[in-house]
Amino acid sequence: MPGKLGLFFDPEVQRLIDSFAYCFRVKITVFSPEMEELIVGLQNPGSRYCRIVQKGLQVRYRCCRQDKLMCERCARRRRLTIYRCHAGLSEAVLPLEIDGALIGYAMLGQFRTATVMPQDMLADWAKAKFDPAELTSAYMEQPYYDEAALGNILNLFSMMVSFIVSRDYVRVRRTHLVELVLAWLDEHMAEPADLVVVADAVNRCPSAVSHAVKRQLGISFKQLATLKKIQKFESLVARDPAESIQEAAQAVGFEDSLYFSRIYKKVRLSPPSTYARSVRDRAFQEERRWA
Repeated sequence: MPGKLGLFFDPEVQRLIDSFAYCFRVKITVFSPEMEELIVGLQNPGSRYCRIVQKGLQVRYRCCRQDKLMCERCARRRRLTIYRCHAGLSEAVLPLEIDGALIGYAMLGQFRTATVMPQDMLADWAKAKFDPAELTSAYMEQPYYDEAALGNILNLFSMMVSFIVSRDYVRVRRTHLVELVLAWLDEHMAEPADLVVVADAVNRCPSAVSHAVKRQLGISFKQLATLKKIQKFESLVARDPAESIQEAAQAVGFEDSLYFSRIYKKVRLSPPSTYARSVRDRAFQEERRWA
């Protein structure tokens, strides 16, 4: 996570979000108070319907603006806010709070509560000289939930978010020392994360660094360094799907890609090849769709 956000999420949060998104075929995104994406469910990074609307009609800005407005509304209300997006899909956003302070938003979206395609979207699509059947097909791919099903899903979503906060799976970084440690790890990603070296760089003894990280983040220094490298690896692969696992692993300080694979699987419960393949498959499908 970028240091300015002041947040740190336990790896378990990603697994919870992925499981929920997979079971209900929805997209879950965790935003910072500044509307930066902190976590996106890997099982459902975004619907085909939203992608073709945003690209075909050039309305990505409307999606971002509406997300921001709805997050601000839920912050004022301090409760779950449900709404219909401009493209006709339903979404819900819940404020994330720790000790009464807003630390971000959890958004559940890209599902249907209507059985027919929004006519105004069809009109805009036809006006742009695209095939209405393609848009309707993409819209109908999204899961449909009636009032009863939606109520139960929203209850489970709210309970999951409350569980994440109550179990301290998300923490606010408050100490200057931990900020310095995180900044060092970000700036020296390709280097081994040695506790003694880091402690010397921030002018503290190793035990002080170890205790501060454990106290503020709830994990060991070694776990923190490993998680940062895994997150950086995933961002490199997502940015350039053509980059090999070995190249991305070397960029985060692992010369031995097999050793990195074992470390990655221990944390994510699946090998890095699975993550890389999912990224490449999505990129290939996107290229074919717009070829």
